[in-house]
Amino acid sequence: MKFRLNLVALGFVASSTACAGGSLRLQNPSPILDMDRTVLRASGENPFPATSTVFFEWRVDAPDLQLDGDGYARLQDPDRARLDLFTGDNEAVLSAGLVEDELWAREERALDFVPSPALLWAFLGTFRPGEDATRLYGEFDGDDFRLDYGLPNGDELQYLFRSGRIAQVEVHQEGHAVHRVLLAWGGGRELPSEATYRNLSSRSQLKVAVGTVERVVSHPSDIWYLVP
Repeated sequence: MKFRLNLVALGFVASSTACAGGSLRLQNPSPILDMDRTVLRASGENPFPATSTVFFEWRVDAPDLQLDGDGYARLQDPDRARLDLFTGDNEAVLSAGLVEDELWAREERALDFVPSPALLWAFLGTFRPGEDATRLYGEFDGDDFRLDYGLPNGDELQYLFRSGRIAQVEVHQEGHAVHRVLLAWGGGRELPSEATYRNLSSRSQLKVAVGTVERVVSHPSDIWYLVP
């Protein structure tokens, strides 16, 4: 029960209420003529990280709540991740597993409090719109470019790349941004130095600052589907 109450307190329930927000914009855009090549570049420069354990600090800011703590992500190349968030008192706040393009959690309710698989992959600096996503549009401005995808539920997934790296990703419903991921890169790191997820409908935000990264050979095979 405490786990569920913590999730409710985070205020990350996905809402169908659209809020103001325009499309991602480039200053002087031109249509991308070779979309296949651009998509290959996006995949090559934003790949899945090496198998590792990533330790980070996180903070939630919501209208009626500020909460922070520590967490870690276990990453298994090429397509598995698990995130665990804890408060400063070592109380579990949120756990979720990601296998290819599917989210897993022991508590079904937990899946209402995390963004879509594509946004979680973007949160890790990985370009993975998903096999069910349909490529819609692309444009570039110098070394920056944007790629838009349609999702099966009618939403639109928009990526903005700066010098080839993911800088911002949004999910749009009926022309309005409802979810946003912002990434900061530094020091030639394989992972973003900072990642921010914003639920624009609930006006809440989760910010993660990456600390140490430990390379490992592999993780236990039973941690991805059943989250204790």
